Amino acid sequence: MPVPNASLLQNQLLHISIDMQHLCDNPTDITSALDLLNRSYKTPAAAAARQRLHADPAIAALVLERYWGEWPNVSTLITYPAGSLGYVYGHLLFDQGLEPIAAPQLAADISAADSYLQHRIRASHDVWHAVTGCPASIAGEAALNGFTAEQLRWPGSALLLAADLIHRSFEATDPDGPDIGLAIAYGLKLGCFAPPFLAQRWEQGWQLPLSTWHEKLGISELIKTNPFTSLLT
Repeated sequence: MPVPNASLLQNQLLHISIDMQHLCDNPTDITSALDLLNRSYKTPAAAAARQRLHADPAIAALVLERYWGEWPNVSTLITYPAGSLGYVYGHLLFDQGLEPIAAPQLAADISAADSYLQHRIRASHDVWHAVTGCPASIAGEAALNGFTAEQLRWPGSALLLAADLIHRSFEATDPDGPDIGLAIAYGLKLGCFAPPFLAQRWEQGWQLPLSTWHEKLGISELIKTNPFTSLLT
């Protein structure tokens, strides 16, 4: 593993600490969250996490293929049957005013493998929200941070998780949602016991009911412990 330039790493960590301060004050600060994720991606911890992901045979198969199926636009997704992956995912995007991330333009050589993984993770974020039943709320994002911290060992996810917990220490719990700690516990447990979500070809099952995906992934019982209900009813 290449050793990063010490001064460059120090600069990255300085900016990460500033982002963390902003996120502890306001966990919905998207600009700081994205900057933190991008900067943490260049740390030795992130390099080790990427090596671990590449070592998984199921993930490695997608990387080798540079798999990227069809991602319908929101207007098409919301026409899928109610309760299907495409329907729930489409409505998550619609409510946020978003569209699916476009397919990456990558070289065929191995140097693009890490870029493919990073793009795939970003593109799949709201799909994972749909499958785990975590809404795009502060508590829902905290739960997904726990899920990705466990599944990917991403330092950025762990830092976002820390910011969620620090924010919780001086802000009242959202009366309309579960406690942040309960949400995070759900995400961590699901991330620990679920198979790698990064290895899934979601594009081949937009029309499938979420319950079918849960059975396919072997997480039906874990999903029953979901502290959220809005995406599963």
